[in-house]
Amino acid sequence: LFVAFRIIDEQRWGGIVLSAVALIGLMIVVDNYKVARAGPVSGDVPNIREISFQETPNLYFVSFDAMVPRELLNKHLQLDTTDFHDLFEERFRRFPNFFVEATPTMRSLESILSLDPSVYGSQRDALAARGNGNELHLFSGQNPSLLFTILRNNGYEITTIFANTYFGKERGPYVDNYITPHKLTVCDLLDPKIRALSFWGHCSRIDKEYLEGRRWDGPGVYRSGASIMKVDVSGGPQFVMAHLDWPGHVGRSYRHDNAAQFSKYSARYLRKSNSAALHLDAIVRHLEENDPGAILLVYGDHGTMASMGVKFEDNPTFVVQANYGVLGGVYPREACAAWFDEVATAQNHMTVLDAVHALLRCLSGGESALAQPRNRTIFFGPAKGQDLSIFEEQLYE
Repeated sequence: LFVAFRIIDEQRWGGIVLSAVALIGLMIVVDNYKVARAGPVSGDVPNIREISFQETPNLYFVSFDAMVPRELLNKHLQLDTTDFHDLFEERFRRFPNFFVEATPTMRSLESILSLDPSVYGSQRDALAARGNGNELHLFSGQNPSLLFTILRNNGYEITTIFANTYFGKERGPYVDNYITPHKLTVCDLLDPKIRALSFWGHCSRIDKEYLEGRRWDGPGVYRSGASIMKVDVSGGPQFVMAHLDWPGHVGRSYRHDNAAQFSKYSARYLRKSNSAALHLDAIVRHLEENDPGAILLVYGDHGTMASMGVKFEDNPTFVVQANYGVLGGVYPREACAAWFDEVATAQNHMTVLDAVHALLRCLSGGESALAQPRNRTIFFGPAKGQDLSIFEEQLYE
């Protein structure tokens, strides 16, 4: 009997010990799985070189949603100019035949942060393999970007700004500041049809002040502009990347041959571009007075997307120009002029990534940030899979 109880006891305790070991092992596996899903994604193609800046001016990258060059403004919207375009020609060195390499906004800006679209694609694939979708949220610092890595290695504090949490719900470890200033107000929650009559015209009055540039505390696009000017530049070198959601692209239901839709969008584009000019002017004046050594790169995140509903194979010129053609340039005009000239001489067009790489070579005395030349294939948007030489075929000026 004693022997029998001893056997049963040993079996019971053995089972308990075995179960405990199994449970601990399972916890380790689960924990490692969580870490694997939550850890940073670098991808399989780092393609980065250590470069040292000879100069560390404060850098500002500011993108405006769907801001296109005057030539495409004329061609696709039948507009001669806007206040934004007039200001840009007056104060900036404009890059002719300028394009972005990916659409829509998230992929456009984050492919710029990757410095090489193949790196961005590799990171997205690695994230998707974990079962977390494939949005990296580089802008908010959830995963490492090659551009931020280079800037941090050269002593820059990194700040990213957008009106809301579209680029990520919270700041990740790869940026120092992630500013999302938009806060909903009672006016924001109202139906647009009754907004103008609400609170004895209070909401309508505020809208007018925002539109005229006399308020900077909201909605989000205005707060984004104000946040740029509130960055403390008294410490080490600053890198600020902000996206302002103006003038805005067409909706999914837009059709270019619909006269009513065309007229409505064209009028809206003019109005919002004129308003955006007030904020660009304020940013430039702020830099003149408070940060005169800074370099400001301004560009559209993509085109108007006015070719919505048109297949690439049916009208490649319209699709490429409407989606990838953007306004872009640098302030002050003379900033890194020789390096931008080098790109312009080598090819008949320039992309935002070309401009960013030229800027990095300028600051580092000619060093390339990439170990190997970047992949020059369009990964995203309606021309997906095309070689970037397609821009040479679809020049607009």
